[in-house]
Amino acid sequence: MSSVIEEQAEGKPPSSQPEAIRSLALNLFDQTQPLHELDEMSRQVLSLAALLVERSGRLTRKRPLKAVHKLLKSEYGDDLTKEGESLLAPVIALQQGRIKPKAILKMDLTTLEQRAVLTLAALLRIASGLDASESQSTSLQRVDLSGNEMKILVSGPQAEQDALSAEQEARLWEKIGYPPVKVQKLEPPAVAPLAQTVDTERVPILPDDNLAEAGRKVFLQQLMAVLANEAGTRLGEDIEALHDMRVATRRLRAAFEVFGDGFERKALKSHLVGLRATGRALGAVRDQDVFMEKVNHYILLQAEGEAHGLDPLLAAWQSAREQARAAMLAHLDGKEYQAFKESFLAFVTTPGAGALPEPKGNPQPRRICELAPVLIYERLAAVRAYDSVIGAAPVETLHALRIEFKKLRYTVEYFRDVLGPEAPELIDLFKDMQDHLGDLNDAQVAIQILDDFLISEQKSHRAPEVLDEEIQAVHAYQAYRQAERDRLLETFPEAWARFNNPEFRQKIARVVSVL
Repeated sequence: MSSVIEEQAEGKPPSSQPEAIRSLALNLFDQTQPLHELDEMSRQVLSLAALLVERSGRLTRKRPLKAVHKLLKSEYGDDLTKEGESLLAPVIALQQGRIKPKAILKMDLTTLEQRAVLTLAALLRIASGLDASESQSTSLQRVDLSGNEMKILVSGPQAEQDALSAEQEARLWEKIGYPPVKVQKLEPPAVAPLAQTVDTERVPILPDDNLAEAGRKVFLQQLMAVLANEAGTRLGEDIEALHDMRVATRRLRAAFEVFGDGFERKALKSHLVGLRATGRALGAVRDQDVFMEKVNHYILLQAEGEAHGLDPLLAAWQSAREQARAAMLAHLDGKEYQAFKESFLAFVTTPGAGALPEPKGNPQPRRICELAPVLIYERLAAVRAYDSVIGAAPVETLHALRIEFKKLRYTVEYFRDVLGPEAPELIDLFKDMQDHLGDLNDAQVAIQILDDFLISEQKSHRAPEVLDEEIQAVHAYQAYRQAERDRLLETFPEAWARFNNPEFRQKIARVVSVL
């Protein structure tokens, strides 16, 4: 059946209405899985039905099922299994209103198959309602299955109009025993009032700041970046909002390490727990974005149709992303995240909160002018320690080096207000090294994920010729990522030499010497 799905998708732009409805229907299918518990076969039927509804035209009222069967046979021959065809035909006929739901009960279908047909037709009707405006601009953000109703949250310029249509089209879903449906436009969350409680203008670090108060300035700056990108992350229309929000959480975690010695340990512990939970929720979605961005770039480089076998891979990653996004939105809506934001904001805007008291006896280093050089050189030493293994380092070791480069870069960024004028040049080089190693790690992770995907696909029951085309396409993409990994490995020693040399170390010394 997957070959038919691929043929139908070929040549249709992403913005076409059938593709838009297909995407909405599959999103609904995945997010309502706990209710209907249908299998992958049913998902494929839904995918193909969404594409075929428009092509099948308006069926005659006389013997509409026969008309669908005839269409399927004439265009696809034996590509459809008997089981798939027996489900697909009534789903299409139901979607077009040419047969009534009670007619399904008289068909030669098992009880489970009858339930699957009714459920798929119901999902397809809701998905069609979500593009009633024919604008292909309404996005399904998430499905909330809590309580006594099923709430579908959508966004987009035509979302209000499409939401009303989708609610009307949900009658079949409710009639067959599923919870009542409420479709609402998701408005940007009101995160601004929280940020408006403080002066959000960036306050520079001063040489005489103690470690805790300098840390508090950095914490506040990064928390404001988290809050500023929350609305865009929730809406999901620009993946850069999610990227920037995730980066801000990472910078915060790194800042906890740099400035943590200025605070009592218990003062930061609860905030770190909330920060880690938020970072995990954001990271699961962002990782899928990276995978899909890379494979889409690869597809653009191929001749038309040559990478068509990657459609199942993209579908699997899209499904994983939608599940991760649903979990992320549930976290952002949760009480724990709200409590974390409020308590952490109160902490970073309260001078002296959680700071260690001044030590008694002889003076100890406390000010940034005394501590920043030490903290920067500690990070630099952690990076330079890898010099002895660069030549033969495996990817796993270089991934650890990437983490150390990130810590070094962030540390210099935190203190750039008090460093010499060459600090931005240092930061740029650290970023280049971090990006090089990040691309290397992404390629390695993708290769491993593709291995797992191939193993799972080889266990599937699809037709051998369909499976062969898919496996060949995935192997070709895997070879592309392997070549990318090998190139990055081969060129890294050259990149390392631009960093690890006396001239660059002198530049670091000049940057720090102003303190």
